[in-house]
Amino acid sequence: MMRKRGTRVNKWVLVLALVIATPVKARDLGVPADKGWKHAETGLILMPQLAGLSRIALTDATQTERDVAAQYDMPDKSMFATIYLFHPAITDVALWFDRSRTAIETRDLFRNAAPASADPISFAVGNSGSAASLRQVYATPGGGQYRSTALAVVPVGEWIVSVRMSAKTLTADQLDASLQQVIQAIRWPKPTATLATATARPIMGCDTPLTFPKARQAKPNGADMLMALMASSIAAKAKSSDIPASAPPTTWCREDDGRTEYGVYRSIASTNGYVMALYDAGGVVSVYPSLMGQVDNSGTYAVSLTDVEGTVSSFPSFTAMPSPQQVWDLVKSGKRTGTMRGNQMTIDPKAL
Repeated sequence: MMRKRGTRVNKWVLVLALVIATPVKARDLGVPADKGWKHAETGLILMPQLAGLSRIALTDATQTERDVAAQYDMPDKSMFATIYLFHPAITDVALWFDRSRTAIETRDLFRNAAPASADPISFAVGNSGSAASLRQVYATPGGGQYRSTALAVVPVGEWIVSVRMSAKTLTADQLDASLQQVIQAIRWPKPTATLATATARPIMGCDTPLTFPKARQAKPNGADMLMALMASSIAAKAKSSDIPASAPPTTWCREDDGRTEYGVYRSIASTNGYVMALYDAGGVVSVYPSLMGQVDNSGTYAVSLTDVEGTVSSFPSFTAMPSPQQVWDLVKSGKRTGTMRGNQMTIDPKAL
């Protein structure tokens, strides 16, 4: 929802600005209102009208079309839709659905919204043939600005499309029908071997929560920092390559109920680390045993942030697995030790 963009992007921009110390402002893509727009990397096309709604804005929060937002409105302003297309650090429909759902449910505007179904609905898009997408519709209490609101998250290769809609007069069932019409009106790229094929399932809470020993920031270790940056860069390149992954996709569980700023997730097969998905905009902080910590048995934990453009930022390590609050405070501080953007590495001399 473009009107919610302040929650989704401006706060994320604040965090990103703290991390990279560079002002970030969404740019207008400048597409004429009566022309369609095609995303170069995915082939997805957004036409001027979708199921009776007209496109009134098209912006990119990056310089490379890695975080695009398109807003559509009804002529009488009774219903609107916003379509987000972004390249997340982790491509997982359930994870980003969970973050977007949290963003909706924690807004004052929709805090008392009631889901129309007990669980999110898995569904197929276009000719994909698999129910790899998730959607949820909510009925909002009487007297509010909107009677219903809705969310759908769809995978497109290594990309995520999030569709958000709200209506002033439609019931939840009626909005669900409009949501499906909008999704059908989007011109999706033809399915390929890289598109998701598994049925999407909502993320559940972890059976046994992580425990966090007393952790403090470790002394600077240049080798630790370099290995963390290089490992993250290699993982990002492998993720974006055309070579099919041999390992099965990770099944995530959620560590707690989540908050607007971040959600904490870990693989159900692992208890020695976790990731923090920031807001609902694609950036991810990874918290795992450092490579050097495993070599020298020091037990240190590395912290790194990967954004939608694939830039990796490393932060000071911890002597043990830090709590999410410790990591959040560190990321907000902007005290990065180095960055890796493509093949270009930048290092803070104090980290060596």
